[in-house]
Amino acid sequence: MKNEMQATTDIAFTYCNPLPIPDIPRGKDDWYPFEKEMFSHEIKPKGVKTPDYRSISDPTVFYWDGRWYLYPSYGMAWVSDDFKNWKHIKTQPYCPKYSPCIIPWKGKFLLTSWFCPLYIADSPLGPFEVLGEFTDLNGKPFTPCDPALFIDDDGRIYLFAYDHTAEEDVHRIVGYELDGDDPRRVIKGPVTVIGMDPLHKAWERHGLHGQNIRSGWVEGPHMLKHEGRYYLIYAAPDTCDASYCMAVYYSDVGPLEGLVCQKRNPLTFHRSGIITGAGHGCVERGPNGTLWAFYTIACPYLHRYERRIGMDLVAVDENGELYCPMGVTDTPQFVPGYRDGAAYEERDLGLVSLTGAVRPVASSSEEGRDAVYATDENNLSFWLPKADDDVRSLECDLAGEFETAACRIFWREVGLDYENGVTPAPVKYIVEGYRAGKWFTLLDMRENDSEKNIDYQTFAPRLCSKVRLKIVGCGAGLRIGVIDFAVFGKMILNEK
Repeated sequence: MKNEMQATTDIAFTYCNPLPIPDIPRGKDDWYPFEKEMFSHEIKPKGVKTPDYRSISDPTVFYWDGRWYLYPSYGMAWVSDDFKNWKHIKTQPYCPKYSPCIIPWKGKFLLTSWFCPLYIADSPLGPFEVLGEFTDLNGKPFTPCDPALFIDDDGRIYLFAYDHTAEEDVHRIVGYELDGDDPRRVIKGPVTVIGMDPLHKAWERHGLHGQNIRSGWVEGPHMLKHEGRYYLIYAAPDTCDASYCMAVYYSDVGPLEGLVCQKRNPLTFHRSGIITGAGHGCVERGPNGTLWAFYTIACPYLHRYERRIGMDLVAVDENGELYCPMGVTDTPQFVPGYRDGAAYEERDLGLVSLTGAVRPVASSSEEGRDAVYATDENNLSFWLPKADDDVRSLECDLAGEFETAACRIFWREVGLDYENGVTPAPVKYIVEGYRAGKWFTLLDMRENDSEKNIDYQTFAPRLCSKVRLKIVGCGAGLRIGVIDFAVFGKMILNEK
């Protein structure tokens, strides 16, 4: 058994899904039909009637010089040095609508996104300037949907994108080779590299349980080269479904040929609980040669495209196929760079949510927003205290004594109204533990100044038989509910 000092050290180097990314952008999905420009505006068009919400999705992660740069839909970019804490650095231009991607090229950086021309910058964070639209083999300009740029070891550049043939109603992933000196110009393609096949590939079928064998979708390509093999990662079947996932084709020949569907598919899949859907994203190399999948999580409550982001470790099996040895996780995991060489079974901390399915006692609850919704492990339900509640607390009896070490709180913001100044703000709160007749503080966030819609925090392990969340404050005009309150820990057996 580890001593308390080792346990404290371990828990300090963990993360938990969904990722606690600060400053999650405003969702703008219903804006785009009103906007002709490639990058989205900051002012809501008059024709949009949907309530305000936030969303972040479709991540491309670019590992460069010991830092990870995260480029998601709705805004750019986020940077991490420790793979646990993310810092938002607003780029210019800022909102790429959907699916940005970036690669280094001749001392500069190339960027494109959904139906967007090619941009160029001197640094990964821009500012980005327009290089121009892509041109096909006939010199005709085009802008790709869900683009993915890839530069091979020999300097050759490739573009992958979603494509749809209306005549046959077929969805597919296509690839192009670009001119190495003028990456706007196509010199080969389009080549169909993945054709939709819902009849034979269950993960491509529409429906929560893959029941529609005639209908599906493929999208969101991303190319990875690892140990000489080309892996083309893609998403299916629908971004707002809990069955959203990523799957893999690979080739030992080249980026545009010889691609076969790996047998170990899908790569990321999780259709229940807080992590519903694990689609449209990427697999990238991290520290010490490790591989990590970043993916989109569906949580479509206020809008069908309301989403968050997760990440998990990826490995290569004896057949050279990608898989997630820890699965798609919703409990604390070691960050990249910490204990990378440990066997997979030694990387599991053994921590679970002690509050899952516990019926909390709340200080108050609005009708239809009962306390049980804060622990039902469903990202579409939430607890909301009454507007006049000055206490705003949730108490969970753990029905035993457990060593607690971390918590994750997924907040629901009620009343967002950006035009009238009601915007996301840091939530101030306290998490307390109870044992042997005494309450004590596990985590004090009363001075919290970091705005996180999902907050994951670790603390010194303590034995508890009960835990309690107290909401102390939030932004003016906002009401704060709780989608999920998870305290992580395990039962400690006495050694003889």
